[in-house]
Amino acid sequence: MNKTSLIYPIIIFLLILLISLNEVSLAQDQTQLPSFRIRNLSGERFDSRKHLGQPIVLSFFFTHCPPCIKEMPALYKFMRREGRLEQLLFVDAYVKALKISDAPDTERQIRKFAKRLNIPPNNIYFDQIGTLLKNMSQSGAFPDAKRIGTLVVYPTIIVIDGSGKLVLALEGTGPGFLEKLSKVL
Repeated sequence: MNKTSLIYPIIIFLLILLISLNEVSLAQDQTQLPSFRIRNLSGERFDSRKHLGQPIVLSFFFTHCPPCIKEMPALYKFMRREGRLEQLLFVDAYVKALKISDAPDTERQIRKFAKRLNIPPNNIYFDQIGTLLKNMSQSGAFPDAKRIGTLVVYPTIIVIDGSGKLVLALEGTGPGFLEKLSKVL
């Protein structure tokens, strides 16, 4: 691995750390997000239009993200304890559009990563070409990322209420993220 390929993960980590100090970004204006469909690693399709009336939690990650490795198991356990696993989508959207020099994650890498974290494949989604990520970004789901000039900061958790509106954006999560999440669920 050369020096430039080490620089990007360090920059991403520092951005995540900086944003995590920035607390929660509650959506004051209740931004309406687009409906979406995506398949999990088990091959099942999730259609947000079929989940109207209940909140959806999207957690964006990639397999080489150290904070994601800490956040994902804690979030999975929390949602399981709350009885809301069907509303939890871990989304790998590590795409070329992010201009990261490392190659995007493959499905095989994601499966291995999920197994290592003990997260079942039915909660893991692969946004291989970044359609979901781009649509959410264009709709204003990642305000801090937009402010610093990128599509997303990892990890990012967004909560969409039962009517499709953004109610919480945790960019870089940070300490106490489960309590913040609990308040909007």
